[in-house]
Amino acid sequence: MKDWWKVSVALVLSLAALAPANADDAKATDPATQPAETTFAPANAEEGWKQTDAFMRDQSNPLPVNERLLKGIQMMDVVWEMPSDAELKKKMVWMRFSLRLTLANLGEEDSVDLLKEDLQKYAQHEDLAVKTEAIDGQLTLELLLARSLDAEARTELMQQKQQEIEAMPVGPLSTRLATTLAKNLSMVSDNAVASKIADGLASHFAESSDEKAQAIAEELKGFSRRINLVGNPIRVVGKRLDGQDLDFASLKGKVVLVDFWATWCGPCIGEFPNLKKLYAAYHPHGFEVVGISLDDTKSIVETFVSQREIPWIVVCNAEGDDYKGFRDENAVYYGINAIPQMILVDRNGIVLDTEARGEKLAELLAEMFPDVEAPNLKEAEKDSTP
Repeated sequence: MKDWWKVSVALVLSLAALAPANADDAKATDPATQPAETTFAPANAEEGWKQTDAFMRDQSNPLPVNERLLKGIQMMDVVWEMPSDAELKKKMVWMRFSLRLTLANLGEEDSVDLLKEDLQKYAQHEDLAVKTEAIDGQLTLELLLARSLDAEARTELMQQKQQEIEAMPVGPLSTRLATTLAKNLSMVSDNAVASKIADGLASHFAESSDEKAQAIAEELKGFSRRINLVGNPIRVVGKRLDGQDLDFASLKGKVVLVDFWATWCGPCIGEFPNLKKLYAAYHPHGFEVVGISLDDTKSIVETFVSQREIPWIVVCNAEGDDYKGFRDENAVYYGINAIPQMILVDRNGIVLDTEARGEKLAELLAEMFPDVEAPNLKEAEKDSTP
Protein backbone atom coordinates (compact mmCIF):
# COMPACT_ATOMS: atom_id res chain seq x y z
CA MET A 1 0.00 0.00 0.00
CA LYS A 2 1.14 3.59 -0.59
CA ASP A 3 2.79 5.36 2.34
CA TRP A 4 0.79 8.59 1.99
CA TRP A 5 -2.03 7.21 4.09
CA LYS A 6 -0.20 5.19 6.70
CA VAL A 7 -1.90 4.78 10.04
CA SER A 8 0.15 4.23 13.18
CA VAL A 9 -0.21 0.69 14.46
CA ALA A 10 0.68 1.83 17.95
CA LEU A 11 -2.05 4.46 17.87
CA VAL A 12 -4.64 1.96 16.73
CA LEU A 13 -3.68 -0.63 19.30
CA SER A 14 -3.87 1.88 22.14
CA LEU A 15 -7.36 3.00 21.09
CA ALA A 16 -7.01 5.71 23.70
CA ALA A 17 -9.67 7.93 22.21
CA LEU A 18 -12.26 5.19 22.13
CA ALA A 19 -11.56 3.24 25.27
CA PRO A 20 -13.51 3.41 28.52
CA ALA A 21 -11.48 4.54 31.50
CA ASN A 22 -11.72 1.17 33.26
CA ALA A 23 -10.60 -0.98 30.32
CA ASP A 24 -7.36 -1.95 32.05
CA ASP A 25 -9.30 -3.22 35.05
CA ALA A 26 -11.33 -5.47 32.79
CA LYS A 27 -8.27 -6.86 31.07
CA ALA A 28 -7.28 -9.22 33.82
CA THR A 29 -10.57 -11.10 33.85
CA ASP A 30 -12.02 -10.81 30.35
CA PRO A 31 -11.57 -14.00 28.32
CA ALA A 32 -11.07 -11.96 25.16
CA THR A 33 -7.65 -10.87 26.42
CA GLN A 34 -6.32 -14.42 26.44
CA PRO A 35 -4.57 -15.31 23.14
CA ALA A 36 -5.63 -18.97 23.36
CA GLU A 37 -9.31 -18.05 23.64
CA THR A 38 -11.30 -19.31 20.63
CA THR A 39 -14.80 -18.25 21.63
CA PHE A 40 -16.24 -14.83 22.13
CA ALA A 41 -19.74 -14.72 23.57
CA PRO A 42 -20.28 -11.55 25.63
CA ALA A 43 -23.50 -11.23 27.59
CA ASN A 44 -24.30 -7.88 25.99
CA ALA A 45 -22.85 -5.24 23.68
CA GLU A 46 -21.26 -3.15 26.43
CA GLU A 47 -19.44 -6.17 27.82
CA GLY A 48 -18.39 -7.18 24.32
CA TRP A 49 -17.01 -3.71 23.63
CA LYS A 50 -14.98 -3.73 26.85
CA GLN A 51 -13.60 -7.18 26.05
CA THR A 52 -12.70 -6.17 22.51
CA ASP A 53 -11.04 -2.98 23.68
CA ALA A 54 -9.09 -4.81 26.40
CA PHE A 55 -7.97 -7.42 23.87
CA MET A 56 -6.68 -4.71 21.52
CA ARG A 57 -4.96 -2.84 24.36
CA ASP A 58 -3.13 -5.84 25.80
CA GLN A 59 0.48 -5.24 24.78
CA SER A 60 1.53 -8.65 26.14
CA ASN A 61 -0.64 -10.43 23.58
CA PRO A 62 1.75 -12.67 21.53
CA LEU A 63 -0.45 -12.76 18.41
CA PRO A 64 1.12 -11.21 15.29
CA VAL A 65 -0.30 -7.75 14.66
CA ASN A 66 -2.22 -8.79 11.54
CA GLU A 67 -3.91 -11.66 13.35
CA ARG A 68 -4.66 -9.50 16.33
CA LEU A 69 -6.32 -6.82 14.20
CA LEU A 70 -8.35 -9.39 12.27
CA LYS A 71 -9.53 -10.99 15.50
CA GLY A 72 -10.50 -7.57 16.80
CA ILE A 73 -12.66 -7.06 13.71
CA GLN A 74 -14.25 -10.47 14.19
CA MET A 75 -15.07 -9.60 17.80
CA MET A 76 -16.64 -6.35 16.67
CA ASP A 77 -18.77 -8.25 14.17
CA VAL A 78 -20.30 -10.09 17.11
CA VAL A 79 -20.80 -6.92 19.15
CA TRP A 80 -22.31 -5.00 16.23
CA GLU A 81 -25.16 -7.47 15.87
CA MET A 82 -26.10 -7.11 19.53
CA PRO A 83 -28.56 -4.44 20.74
CA SER A 84 -26.71 -1.26 21.73
CA ASP A 85 -27.11 2.50 21.73
CA ALA A 86 -25.95 4.77 18.92
CA GLU A 87 -22.89 6.00 20.83
CA LEU A 88 -21.41 2.52 21.02
CA LYS A 89 -22.07 1.82 17.37
CA LYS A 90 -20.45 5.14 16.41
CA LYS A 91 -17.33 4.11 18.32
CA MET A 92 -17.27 0.80 16.47
CA VAL A 93 -17.47 2.55 13.09
CA TRP A 94 -14.23 4.40 13.78
CA MET A 95 -12.49 1.49 15.46
CA ARG A 96 -13.13 -0.58 12.36
CA PHE A 97 -11.98 2.32 10.19
CA SER A 98 -8.65 2.42 12.03
CA LEU A 99 -8.14 -1.33 12.10
CA ARG A 100 -8.90 -1.76 8.40
CA LEU A 101 -6.51 1.02 7.39
CA THR A 102 -3.76 -0.38 9.58
CA LEU A 103 -4.24 -3.81 8.00
CA ALA A 104 -3.99 -2.20 4.57
CA ASN A 105 -0.76 -0.51 5.60
CA LEU A 106 0.55 -3.89 6.79
CA GLY A 107 -0.04 -5.46 3.37
CA GLU A 108 -3.64 -6.68 3.45
CA GLU A 109 -4.43 -5.58 -0.11
CA ASP A 110 -8.20 -6.07 0.14
CA SER A 111 -8.58 -4.20 3.41
CA VAL A 112 -9.59 -0.86 1.86
CA ASP A 113 -12.25 -2.51 -0.28
CA LEU A 114 -13.54 -4.34 2.79
CA LEU A 115 -13.67 -1.05 4.69
CA LYS A 116 -15.70 0.48 1.89
CA GLU A 117 -18.13 -2.43 2.16
CA ASP A 118 -18.31 -2.04 5.94
CA LEU A 119 -19.07 1.67 5.71
CA GLN A 120 -21.67 1.12 3.01
CA LYS A 121 -23.41 -1.40 5.24
CA TYR A 122 -23.29 0.91 8.25
CA ALA A 123 -24.57 3.81 6.14
CA GLN A 124 -27.88 1.93 5.79
CA HIS A 125 -28.41 1.85 9.57
CA GLU A 126 -31.84 2.96 10.75
CA ASP A 127 -30.43 5.27 13.43
CA LEU A 128 -29.58 8.65 11.89
CA ALA A 129 -26.65 9.20 14.25
CA VAL A 130 -25.02 5.90 13.24
CA LYS A 131 -25.83 6.51 9.59
CA THR A 132 -24.26 9.96 9.78
CA GLU A 133 -21.11 8.53 11.35
CA ALA A 134 -20.75 5.94 8.59
CA ILE A 135 -21.35 8.41 5.75
CA ASP A 136 -18.82 10.74 7.32
CA GLY A 137 -16.43 7.79 7.40
CA GLN A 138 -17.04 7.26 3.68
CA LEU A 139 -16.18 10.88 2.94
CA THR A 140 -13.12 10.75 5.20
CA LEU A 141 -11.83 7.66 3.41
CA GLU A 142 -12.49 9.14 -0.02
CA LEU A 143 -10.58 12.29 0.87
CA LEU A 144 -7.77 10.28 2.42
CA LEU A 145 -7.34 8.20 -0.72
CA ALA A 146 -7.60 11.31 -2.91
CA ARG A 147 -4.36 12.67 -1.47
CA SER A 148 -2.52 10.56 -4.07
CA LEU A 149 -4.18 12.49 -6.90
CA ASP A 150 -2.70 15.52 -8.61
CA ALA A 151 -3.60 19.01 -7.39
CA GLU A 152 -6.21 19.63 -10.08
CA ALA A 153 -8.03 16.36 -9.38
CA ARG A 154 -8.02 17.02 -5.63
CA THR A 155 -9.49 20.47 -6.14
CA GLU A 156 -12.19 19.14 -8.48
CA LEU A 157 -13.15 16.52 -5.90
CA MET A 158 -13.41 19.10 -3.12
CA GLN A 159 -15.59 21.32 -5.29
CA GLN A 160 -17.78 18.37 -6.22
CA LYS A 161 -18.25 17.47 -2.55
CA GLN A 162 -19.11 21.08 -1.77
CA GLN A 163 -21.87 21.01 -4.37
CA GLU A 164 -23.20 17.70 -3.04
CA ILE A 165 -23.33 19.03 0.52
CA GLU A 166 -25.06 22.24 -0.51
CA ALA A 167 -27.67 20.17 -2.41
CA MET A 168 -28.54 18.26 0.78
CA PRO A 169 -31.14 19.35 3.33
CA VAL A 170 -29.58 21.30 6.19
CA GLY A 171 -29.28 18.94 9.14
CA PRO A 172 -26.89 16.78 11.19
CA LEU A 173 -25.59 14.92 8.14
CA SER A 174 -24.85 17.91 5.94
CA THR A 175 -23.24 19.92 8.75
CA ARG A 176 -21.06 16.96 9.72
CA LEU A 177 -19.89 16.44 6.14
CA ALA A 178 -19.21 20.15 5.70
CA THR A 179 -16.97 20.11 8.76
CA THR A 180 -15.06 17.07 7.47
CA LEU A 181 -14.62 18.69 4.07
CA ALA A 182 -13.35 21.90 5.66
CA LYS A 183 -10.82 19.98 7.76
CA ASN A 184 -9.34 18.63 4.53
CA LEU A 185 -9.04 21.95 2.71
CA SER A 186 -5.25 21.61 2.83
CA MET A 187 -5.72 19.24 -0.13
CA VAL A 188 -6.45 22.33 -2.23
CA SER A 189 -3.09 23.88 -3.07
CA ASP A 190 -4.61 27.21 -4.16
CA ASN A 191 -5.54 29.12 -0.99
CA ALA A 192 -7.96 31.35 -2.88
CA VAL A 193 -9.91 28.32 -4.11
CA ALA A 194 -9.83 26.65 -0.68
CA SER A 195 -11.12 29.84 0.90
CA LYS A 196 -13.88 30.08 -1.72
CA ILE A 197 -15.04 26.56 -0.82
CA ALA A 198 -15.13 27.38 2.88
CA ASP A 199 -16.90 30.69 2.30
CA GLY A 200 -19.44 29.04 0.01
CA LEU A 201 -20.32 26.43 2.60
CA ALA A 202 -20.46 29.08 5.31
CA SER A 203 -22.92 31.16 3.30
CA HIS A 204 -25.03 28.08 2.64
CA PHE A 205 -25.43 27.21 6.32
CA ALA A 206 -25.69 30.83 7.47
CA GLU A 207 -28.99 31.06 5.60
CA SER A 208 -30.52 28.43 7.87
CA SER A 209 -32.29 29.28 11.14
CA ASP A 210 -30.95 26.06 12.70
CA GLU A 211 -28.56 26.85 15.58
CA LYS A 212 -26.21 24.01 14.71
CA ALA A 213 -26.05 25.19 11.11
CA GLN A 214 -25.30 28.72 12.31
CA ALA A 215 -22.47 27.42 14.47
CA ILE A 216 -21.03 25.43 11.56
CA ALA A 217 -21.22 28.55 9.39
CA GLU A 218 -19.09 30.45 11.91
CA GLU A 219 -16.63 27.57 12.06
CA LEU A 220 -16.35 27.53 8.27
CA LYS A 221 -15.73 31.27 8.21
CA GLY A 222 -12.93 30.58 10.67
CA PHE A 223 -11.37 28.03 8.32
CA SER A 224 -11.40 30.66 5.59
CA ARG A 225 -9.73 33.24 7.84
CA ARG A 226 -7.00 30.78 8.83
CA ILE A 227 -6.34 29.80 5.23
CA ASN A 228 -5.74 33.46 4.43
CA LEU A 229 -3.74 34.35 7.53
CA VAL A 230 -0.27 34.34 5.97
CA GLY A 231 0.51 37.87 4.88
CA ASN A 232 -2.23 39.39 7.03
CA PRO A 233 -2.50 40.58 10.65
CA ILE A 234 -3.84 38.22 13.32
CA ARG A 235 -6.41 39.05 15.98
CA VAL A 236 -5.84 37.57 19.45
CA VAL A 237 -8.02 38.42 22.45
CA GLY A 238 -8.66 37.11 25.93
CA LYS A 239 -7.42 37.09 29.48
CA ARG A 240 -4.03 36.15 30.81
CA LEU A 241 -3.80 33.69 33.69
CA ASP A 242 -3.53 36.59 36.14
CA GLY A 243 -6.96 37.80 34.99
CA GLN A 244 -5.64 40.83 33.10
CA ASP A 245 -6.81 41.49 29.55
CA LEU A 246 -4.28 40.55 26.89
CA ASP A 247 -3.02 43.60 25.03
CA PHE A 248 -1.80 41.90 21.88
CA ALA A 249 -1.25 45.21 20.08
CA SER A 250 1.42 46.08 22.65
CA LEU A 251 3.55 43.21 21.29
CA LYS A 252 3.99 44.94 17.94
CA GLY A 253 7.70 45.31 17.29
CA LYS A 254 8.36 41.79 18.58
CA VAL A 255 8.36 38.43 16.82
CA VAL A 256 5.43 36.54 18.35
CA LEU A 257 4.51 32.87 18.32
CA VAL A 258 0.80 32.28 18.91
CA ASP A 259 0.52 28.71 20.18
CA PHE A 260 -2.88 27.02 20.47
CA TRP A 261 -2.40 24.18 22.97
CA ALA A 262 -3.92 22.28 25.91
CA THR A 263 -2.58 20.46 28.96
CA TRP A 264 -4.09 17.18 27.71
CA CYS A 265 -2.43 17.43 24.28
CA GLY A 266 0.70 15.25 24.15
CA PRO A 267 2.07 16.70 20.88
CA CYS A 268 1.56 20.21 22.28
CA ILE A 269 3.60 19.47 25.38
CA GLY A 270 6.13 17.67 23.22
CA GLU A 271 6.97 21.03 21.65
CA PHE A 272 7.74 22.67 24.99
CA PRO A 273 11.35 21.51 25.57
CA ASN A 274 12.51 23.02 22.27
CA LEU A 275 10.27 26.04 22.71
CA LYS A 276 11.81 26.77 26.11
CA LYS A 277 15.27 26.67 24.51
CA LEU A 278 14.18 29.01 21.73
CA TYR A 279 12.47 31.34 24.19
CA ALA A 280 15.56 31.55 26.40
CA ALA A 281 17.75 32.38 23.40
CA TYR A 282 15.54 34.86 21.58
CA HIS A 283 13.26 36.43 24.21
CA PRO A 284 15.89 38.95 25.33
CA HIS A 285 16.13 40.08 21.70
CA GLY A 286 12.41 40.56 21.04
CA PHE A 287 10.76 37.14 20.80
CA GLU A 288 7.50 36.44 22.67
CA VAL A 289 5.16 33.48 22.93
CA VAL A 290 1.42 33.75 23.54
CA GLY A 291 0.06 30.34 24.44
CA ILE A 292 -3.72 30.10 24.06
CA SER A 293 -5.01 27.29 26.25
CA LEU A 294 -7.94 25.29 24.90
CA ASP A 295 -8.50 23.55 28.23
CA ASP A 296 -11.95 23.47 29.79
CA THR A 297 -10.83 24.47 33.30
CA LYS A 298 -8.60 27.38 34.27
CA SER A 299 -7.31 25.84 37.51
CA ILE A 300 -5.81 22.92 35.60
CA VAL A 301 -3.91 25.34 33.39
CA GLU A 302 -2.68 27.36 36.38
CA THR A 303 -1.33 24.23 38.07
CA PHE A 304 0.31 22.99 34.86
CA VAL A 305 1.99 26.31 34.09
CA SER A 306 3.29 26.58 37.65
CA GLN A 307 4.62 23.03 37.81
CA ARG A 308 6.19 23.14 34.35
CA GLU A 309 7.57 26.66 34.90
CA ILE A 310 6.21 27.98 31.62
CA PRO A 311 7.85 31.42 31.19
CA TRP A 312 5.76 32.93 28.39
CA ILE A 313 2.32 34.56 28.25
CA VAL A 314 -0.58 32.13 28.68
CA VAL A 315 -4.11 33.08 27.72
CA CYS A 316 -6.97 31.09 29.23
CA ASN A 317 -10.57 32.10 28.58
CA ALA A 318 -12.14 29.16 30.44
CA GLU A 319 -15.16 30.31 32.42
CA GLY A 320 -18.12 28.40 33.82
CA ASP A 321 -18.96 24.71 34.04
CA ASP A 322 -20.20 24.52 30.45
CA TYR A 323 -17.05 25.97 28.88
CA LYS A 324 -15.46 23.92 26.10
CA GLY A 325 -11.90 24.80 25.18
CA PHE A 326 -12.33 24.64 21.42
CA ARG A 327 -15.08 27.25 21.74
CA ASP A 328 -12.41 29.74 22.78
CA GLU A 329 -13.10 32.94 20.85
CA ASN A 330 -9.73 32.85 19.11
CA ALA A 331 -10.10 29.18 18.16
CA VAL A 332 -13.57 29.77 16.72
CA TYR A 333 -12.49 32.89 14.86
CA TYR A 334 -9.72 30.99 13.07
CA GLY A 335 -11.39 27.60 12.80
CA ILE A 336 -8.86 25.86 15.05
CA ASN A 337 -9.97 22.22 15.34
CA ALA A 338 -6.66 20.45 15.90
CA ILE A 339 -3.69 21.30 18.08
CA PRO A 340 -0.90 22.20 18.34
CA GLN A 341 -1.45 25.09 15.94
CA MET A 342 1.57 27.37 16.05
CA ILE A 343 1.37 30.68 14.17
CA LEU A 344 4.43 32.91 13.78
CA VAL A 345 3.88 36.67 13.55
CA ASP A 346 6.54 39.18 12.45
CA ARG A 347 7.48 42.48 14.08
CA ASN A 348 4.81 44.33 12.12
CA GLY A 349 2.03 42.03 13.34
CA ILE A 350 1.84 40.15 10.01
CA VAL A 351 1.55 36.37 9.98
CA LEU A 352 4.57 34.62 8.47
CA ASP A 353 3.60 30.98 8.94
CA THR A 354 0.66 29.02 10.36
CA GLU A 355 2.55 25.75 10.88
CA ALA A 356 5.62 26.97 12.76
CA ARG A 357 6.53 23.82 14.69
CA GLY A 358 9.71 21.97 15.56
CA GLU A 359 12.68 22.47 13.25
CA LYS A 360 10.67 24.81 11.03
CA LEU A 361 10.17 27.24 13.92
CA ALA A 362 13.86 27.05 14.80
CA GLU A 363 14.83 27.84 11.18
CA LEU A 364 12.40 30.76 10.96
CA LEU A 365 13.65 32.29 14.20
CA ALA A 366 17.28 31.87 13.13
CA GLU A 367 16.45 33.86 9.98
CA MET A 368 14.67 36.58 11.96
CA PHE A 369 17.44 36.87 14.57
CA PRO A 370 20.60 36.41 12.47
CA ASP A 371 22.82 38.05 15.07
CA VAL A 372 21.74 35.70 17.89
CA GLU A 373 23.44 32.36 18.42
CA ALA A 374 20.86 29.66 17.71
CA PRO A 375 20.40 27.18 20.57
CA ASN A 376 21.26 23.51 20.25
CA LEU A 377 17.81 21.92 20.36
CA LYS A 378 19.20 18.40 20.50
CA GLU A 379 20.17 19.09 24.08
CA ALA A 380 16.66 20.17 25.06
CA GLU A 381 15.42 18.23 28.04
CA LYS A 382 12.41 16.09 27.17
CA ASP A 383 9.16 16.79 29.00
CA SER A 384 6.88 13.85 29.71
CA THR A 385 3.36 14.05 28.31
CA PRO A 386 0.70 15.13 30.81
